[in-house]
Amino acid sequence: MKVVVINANPKKKGALATLVEEASRAASESGAEVEELRLADLDIGYCRFCMTCYRDTAGPIGRCSQEDDMKWILPRLREADGYIMASPVSSGHGNAIYKTFFERCAYTAGSSEGKILWLKGCPVSRWTDRQRFTVTLVSAGTMPTWMRRLCDVATSQMKEMSKRSFNAHVVGTLYAGKLSFKRLKDKDIRKARDLGRDLVSAIRSNGE
Repeated sequence: MKVVVINANPKKKGALATLVEEASRAASESGAEVEELRLADLDIGYCRFCMTCYRDTAGPIGRCSQEDDMKWILPRLREADGYIMASPVSSGHGNAIYKTFFERCAYTAGSSEGKILWLKGCPVSRWTDRQRFTVTLVSAGTMPTWMRRLCDVATSQMKEMSKRSFNAHVVGTLYAGKLSFKRLKDKDIRKARDLGRDLVSAIRSNGE
């Protein structure tokens, strides 16, 4: 059982780093092999909108004109059974690091064979070999948790990538808010641990 951490946090310490560490440790202790991809440390170029991946609908991974770390990242993501996605919130969205990664996965892990109502060309996952699972972690510096319904686009973006790129069901989410003014709450740390365990439980139950 393999879990890949997709970590868009540019900081190696702090609240979000703690949440990622707790969720990862819980997943590992529950029996998963956990690998972390720190996106800030990798060579991932901006999407050039050349449409190479969009036009390639046949393969398990869409072709890309760029020669960067996505070449080896995508096969590892395809091998995974689950994902821990993490990003700080920036103006309600996932940060620029996350959104660059999100765009690069849209038609490489996803295919343009999808359709929403009458709209053709919407991404749908190429990875239909099995169901995968995701938990998401986001942290916000200013907005409190109770305002999440109004401003949390980041989690929605992660849910969309999980479904349309990775064929992954979202098991649970965590929004840790107002961290510029307060310390990380113990209940958020506990929830991160629970999410790590819940992720492994979902993967294991799916395989039974």
